[in-house]
Amino acid sequence: MFKVMIVDDEPAIREGLKTIVDWDAIGFEVAETAANGREALQKYERIRPDLMIMDIRMPGMSGLEVIEQLRQDKLRQAHVLILSGYADFEYARRALGYGVDGYLLKPVDEQEMEEELRRVYRTLEQERKVSIHRSEPVPIHEVVEQMLLSSSGKEQLKAETKLQLDWNMYQIILVELREGPGKPSEGLARSFRQLSDGWAADAKTIIFRAGSYLGILAGREATIQSLQQVREQLIALEPEGCQVYLAAGEVVEDKSLIHDSYEQAESLMAQRFWAGESGILEPEPALAAPGGEGTTPLAGEWADRLYYAVDIRSIEAVGRVLEELIAACRSAVLSEQDTKSLCSHVLSLALSRLPGSIAGSGPAVQQCLSLIPQLYALSTASQIIRLVLQHMGELLESMDGGSHESVMKQMTDFIRRHYSDNLKLEMLAEIFNYNSAYLGKMFKTYTGESFNHFLDQVRLDNAKEMLAQGMKVHKVAAQVGYANVDYFHSKFKKYTGISPSAYREQMGEG
Repeated sequence: MFKVMIVDDEPAIREGLKTIVDWDAIGFEVAETAANGREALQKYERIRPDLMIMDIRMPGMSGLEVIEQLRQDKLRQAHVLILSGYADFEYARRALGYGVDGYLLKPVDEQEMEEELRRVYRTLEQERKVSIHRSEPVPIHEVVEQMLLSSSGKEQLKAETKLQLDWNMYQIILVELREGPGKPSEGLARSFRQLSDGWAADAKTIIFRAGSYLGILAGREATIQSLQQVREQLIALEPEGCQVYLAAGEVVEDKSLIHDSYEQAESLMAQRFWAGESGILEPEPALAAPGGEGTTPLAGEWADRLYYAVDIRSIEAVGRVLEELIAACRSAVLSEQDTKSLCSHVLSLALSRLPGSIAGSGPAVQQCLSLIPQLYALSTASQIIRLVLQHMGELLESMDGGSHESVMKQMTDFIRRHYSDNLKLEMLAEIFNYNSAYLGKMFKTYTGESFNHFLDQVRLDNAKEMLAQGMKVHKVAAQVGYANVDYFHSKFKKYTGISPSAYREQMGEG
């Protein structure tokens, strides 16, 4: 029997894990439990468990800190399965770099738990056999796993004592499988077997397990075409809807540097959220330079742009705004969670304005707002754009079937609806996808007036109506889009010949 320690700050989970699994049948016994990281380290010295099942997020000392301390001491080589929720996924990914055996999502599924335990049991049995029969050859993929994932692996590679490969070049490719948005694949072992069987005849390809990834050690440089072929092969093996992401480290000519290629691939895979439709992650200098971060996008400004794009019934404009928002998040080096939060906030702000301005859009807007929780379960930024565009398209179809008016007619109607906003020609040029100077000339040809003159005229026409109703001048100024009441006063007098207060009195006398 192999000994197990369960580490979790929730008593219900510690007791639940002890009871939902038939430990004896799999070959384990629960020797001890711990309520936090410090207690786990103290009990480790006494129990010396073969496997630790550990919560990644605990008060005081996190699971990641426990793993770090375990890996610093070469005598502490327990296998580790980590427990995490969706919100901890990126945090859990960091633990995979310490050579943990995998992770399980809460709430823990009994079948998934038993599958992982059987896999770890086979690994432990293999290690036991190796320790008993040192003279027996170890499968090459296990050698690669040990040397890349163990805390001393880098030193072993430098010593070149185990990896007997005489290739001209070496490159690590990491593969992540996801069976649905935000859901790691449960078929990693199946894909490992199928890939290993399919490439068994290739003397310069070794398939290995790398935590939650599949690893490929290749003796030739991977091209975009070859990576695409690997991806297509995996998609064919996996269930329908499976998402596959690949990241390749640099090619090295010395096997002592294989670990460097592995670390590069792992670093690239950490950027999986920004993967495009191809699912292939490539190095990008803009992300590698930490000094080049852009400013954090402001939710209100982007919400205005998205709202205006919806208001003119243009799915193309909606798509441009979404793509530019995602690009701005990436330029600002926002995390995956912060990007999702910002996109959700922008979407909520933009859509909340629609029912009041567009008759009959209420039900469609509510349907569109319901997708916001789904954004947090998506794996990549491109999936966010695709999901929002799909729902926005349905929303626009429900809003009078979309507009087929000319750009100039749309633009003048748009100004009349939003005259009180801080409208700029440059902003409208972005919305309508025109060069601002060219759009300004088109507008003057169509209306006979410049953009600013037309906007002022619309504002002042509305101001006249409000003043005629007896509203105070400073309130009218704010209502029609002039933040400075003195500026409003001068504009009004310039266009009408009298002051706003005189106009109000004149209309009141009439």
